[in-house]
Amino acid sequence: MAQLHSRIPVQNMQRGERVVYDAMAKLPDDWIIFHSCKEDYLDGRRYVHYEADFVVLIPRRGLVVIEVKDWPQMRIADGRWQSRKDENGTWQTHVHSPLEQANIALQKIMRSLARSGSIAQAPVRWPEHRHMAILTQGVPETDCSHNHSFDTLYLCGVSELERLQQRIEHLFVLQQGSRMTTRHVQKIADTLSPSVHFRMSLANYLQEMDASAANLLTLLPALYESTGGVRVEGCAGSGKTVMACAEAARLAAELPRDGRHRMLMLCFNHAMAAELHRNPLLAEQSDILQVSTFHDFCIGSILKPAGQEHLVNYEADGDRLPETALTRIIELLPGMPHYDAIFVDEAQDFRRIWWKIIQSLLIPGGKLYLFADKNQDLYDRYDQLPELPTRLRLNCNLRNAHQIAGFSRAMLSPADQGGDILPMTGAGVSIAPAGDTPQARASEVQRIIRELREKQVPLCDIVVLSPWRTAHPRCSLNLVPELATAPAAETPAQAAGRRAACRQTGATQIFASTIKSFKGQEAAYVIVTDVIGLNESRGFDMKELYTACTRARYGLFIVPTATGRQLVESFPCT
Repeated sequence: MAQLHSRIPVQNMQRGERVVYDAMAKLPDDWIIFHSCKEDYLDGRRYVHYEADFVVLIPRRGLVVIEVKDWPQMRIADGRWQSRKDENGTWQTHVHSPLEQANIALQKIMRSLARSGSIAQAPVRWPEHRHMAILTQGVPETDCSHNHSFDTLYLCGVSELERLQQRIEHLFVLQQGSRMTTRHVQKIADTLSPSVHFRMSLANYLQEMDASAANLLTLLPALYESTGGVRVEGCAGSGKTVMACAEAARLAAELPRDGRHRMLMLCFNHAMAAELHRNPLLAEQSDILQVSTFHDFCIGSILKPAGQEHLVNYEADGDRLPETALTRIIELLPGMPHYDAIFVDEAQDFRRIWWKIIQSLLIPGGKLYLFADKNQDLYDRYDQLPELPTRLRLNCNLRNAHQIAGFSRAMLSPADQGGDILPMTGAGVSIAPAGDTPQARASEVQRIIRELREKQVPLCDIVVLSPWRTAHPRCSLNLVPELATAPAAETPAQAAGRRAACRQTGATQIFASTIKSFKGQEAAYVIVTDVIGLNESRGFDMKELYTACTRARYGLFIVPTATGRQLVESFPCT
């Protein structure tokens, strides 16, 4: 069986790619295949983006890039390739044919490999590397490739996938020069491996979302043109963080590097700060754009330089910035450097006194950007948000499979249920039998994990959430051996490191967290355990359940108590 790596869970692949993926599994054991291979990289001053349906590495042969098209969803009209845009008979014309798409991806991949040192720099041509296209479910008209010189590289029809190895190897009959050793193949595979764990960069996020981004695109000019500040609100997964980072990077790039200009981006927790630090666009502007949690900024940029770090509360319980520390910070603000613009993500979590500090850090005429969702107001601070001159609303859920989006939206008030849901299909929503003891719920979590592993879901794509910390008597997290739970007195930085370790390919444990600590993040599959009914505890309410469920992109699993099951069964689950 070939070594297969995919960015997308098998059950969520498009039909044509799934057929080819299954055929790929029958290829020789030493062949390495990457499905849905994506990368962004900076080439000089220009961002380069590629996406390849399949990249096949073959020892002693070379590399093949394959583009897959499901033929009933494709056609050729007036010599141009078209794909079915919707079920109403609308077709979209493509600039490039499938073979041209594969060749473009191949050239970008080769430049990326040369850039990383995995192959020789800038060769005139790569004779050992080829590209091809596969049309599944049928054979197109005989003249479909009349304008291409590589028509023999088309593989049409599901039955011919049995000859996949033969067709790929046929690409190399004219190969000249040195052959790829097994060691060289593995070096290239190691370089490509991150591309199947692609986290979409903000450089091309909007174009990747295609038509679904129309609302964001129409609102972006309002960010550019507003004066004084902008308050952007939207449901979970509506692109608030995307918009915040894209605008912060754009604005930072325009500022002169003269030592007098600076920008600040703040968020609530360390895990979210780590996500922002990994963003390639923000990293590019790190000389002028500072990214931090509010607490770390106040401690590292205000209290520490003034020798006032002793005012910080380093105990596990309580706010790290007690009132005495906040009072001293306000006193120190006049001597602080001020900022041209400040961006605040998850703004509904910020306290009123924090806003006083933040607004005092702006230069005269500086701009404040807030990004918030009142339905994720877990600390009851939404009413403390400052009003700003411009107010924008994002309504379309761009994160969750439609089953999860519909299920979560039903938790909101009728006034907040508007907005579009993308027709992205996932594993859906599954509600486990009621378990009224932590042991019973832990057993159910383990069963779900076993099922996901049988479907070849990597552990790094799974997260388990609970309303409770591990020391709480209702919490079941510590009873599940597969979970990487928080140790006693874990610092926020340690929690971010634990999350980063569990996200690595080949991780041996699954990340576990409280719902509050996982705000602003997401995972392909989320298991929410210890779900109770409303009004049973001040530590759990509908906003927290909504926040937990909207963390799941493809599959959501809920492990409730008896009262919790009655609650979640009241929402549509399809």
